[in-house]
Amino acid sequence: MDSRLLYRDWLSEWLAEYRQFAKEGTFATYSMAVVNHIIPLLGDCALDELTEDRVQEAVLFWLRSGRCDGTGGLSHKSVRDLLAIVKTSVKAAHKHLGLALVPMEIRLPQPTRLRKVEVFSPSELLRLVEAAKIQPSSKNAGILLALYSGLRIGELCALQWKDVDFERGSLFVSKTVQRIYARTLDGGTETRVVISTPKTRSSLREIPLASAVLPSLREFRSNGECYLTTKSPAFLEPRSYRSYYGRFLKRAGIAHSSFHKLRHTFATQLIEHGADVKTVSELLGHASVNTTLDLYVHPQFEQKQKCIEMMPPFS
Repeated sequence: MDSRLLYRDWLSEWLAEYRQFAKEGTFATYSMAVVNHIIPLLGDCALDELTEDRVQEAVLFWLRSGRCDGTGGLSHKSVRDLLAIVKTSVKAAHKHLGLALVPMEIRLPQPTRLRKVEVFSPSELLRLVEAAKIQPSSKNAGILLALYSGLRIGELCALQWKDVDFERGSLFVSKTVQRIYARTLDGGTETRVVISTPKTRSSLREIPLASAVLPSLREFRSNGECYLTTKSPAFLEPRSYRSYYGRFLKRAGIAHSSFHKLRHTFATQLIEHGADVKTVSELLGHASVNTTLDLYVHPQFEQKQKCIEMMPPFS
């Protein structure tokens, strides 16, 4: 093999090797990125044609027009992830093929708008909690738990009663349910539902149980091997729970939104009521406190005004 090897052919070899060491979910994400975005733009380049300028052009295209449905560009995070795959795979190519490593100093334009998370309004929160309590069920108890703990939907679906410690008043997050979609380089798709450990070590955590949700949990407490949202040995797949959640919101008279909005609301409420960011970050299972800061710490205008007034007069 030499520098004229096509990048698409090297990616096939690289992914095959990477699969042996990566988690299923991570490999699926990488394979989808390679097939959907990287190969269409860079796959026909020989390795010695994969220059800094070529990759820079690809980055700008992804930001401008990278969505598969043709409706615009990818997010900065998505493009950073694609760039990380390109850099890692190219570095591996140079290492295995003995080629000279070409530095890549790729620049991403600054986002034109701040990322803003969606949260439930106070009136929506009241309707949500009331609806969950009026029609008690294990699924509705799960919705309340997500609101009062910030659990991701996959973590909630993987939660078994043995993970809940009523004596200590906490729950333990050690696994997640996810449907894996992996693309093969010949255009095929592999899909299956798996239970695995969370993506990062930070997601392995203990979360104290809020007193507001304890009665609902005790009402549906079951055998330790049973799953919390089903009260049976069979877990509920996240997409099925999302469908149920959509119907729940409709019955409660609340506009449709993603399940993740519960997590955003949990974090935002804690920050607004004075919780320190480090604690919130650990409760959410973020790999870095900077993630929590970027998403949830945005002072209100009144706070900024109060800060400005701290400047002493100079006349």
